[in-house]
Amino acid sequence: MKSWRVKAVLAAAALTILSGAVPSSAQFEFQADVMSKYIWRGWDLYWNNQPALQPSLTYAFGESGFSVNLWGSFALGERPVYKDYDEIDLTLDYTFSLSDHLEMSAGFINYGYFFGGKDVCKENTTQEFYVSAGWPEILLSPTLTLFYDFNLGSGLYALFEASHSVAISESLGLDLCAELGYNSRQFIEESGFSDLTIGASLPFTLGDWTIAPLIRYTFVFLDAVNEDDELWFGISLIR
Repeated sequence: MKSWRVKAVLAAAALTILSGAVPSSAQFEFQADVMSKYIWRGWDLYWNNQPALQPSLTYAFGESGFSVNLWGSFALGERPVYKDYDEIDLTLDYTFSLSDHLEMSAGFINYGYFFGGKDVCKENTTQEFYVSAGWPEILLSPTLTLFYDFNLGSGLYALFEASHSVAISESLGLDLCAELGYNSRQFIEESGFSDLTIGASLPFTLGDWTIAPLIRYTFVFLDAVNEDDELWFGISLIR
């Protein structure tokens, strides 16, 4: 891995730790997911259906619209086999509104494998730019995001998302979601609709925490991505 990539991740980590040096308007959000599988854009990234711990830490720069996120994935089973594929990703994001109904985001993602030795790190680290448009105030809150990998993936992935939330009580809700992905030669040699995920979660509040059991089912349309459809589930803890 090139040294600037390592330095960028370390700098972001230091920023999230040294909270005393940031403006009082800055906000932190911590999330930890325990998932039965690691499904990403239709792929089962921990083959043989291994569960994963996926923590996330986001630091928002007050009302500026800028934020930085560190996200990780760590296989929980068969550690001697999967430990080389522990992952830490860095995302830099800028979110802004173009109108009362249209919200935009743009950013950069560095996908990093830092624990598998020099060869794994060098061969499996890649970068993306993305741009997103969302309409949170209209029915189903549709969002369209375009991801372009300009390194190893060398292709475009388009994701269309829709969601709906229902308040069951003051502390309990029901969240429904659907995501449709189109892969244009990103890590594969063909293009087409690649995956459709539908899911539901039941978030509830417990003190300062939100706990959300969830279930997902992913239909995979391209064999180059995955020959099987995937049922997966988990739980999220958010603060």
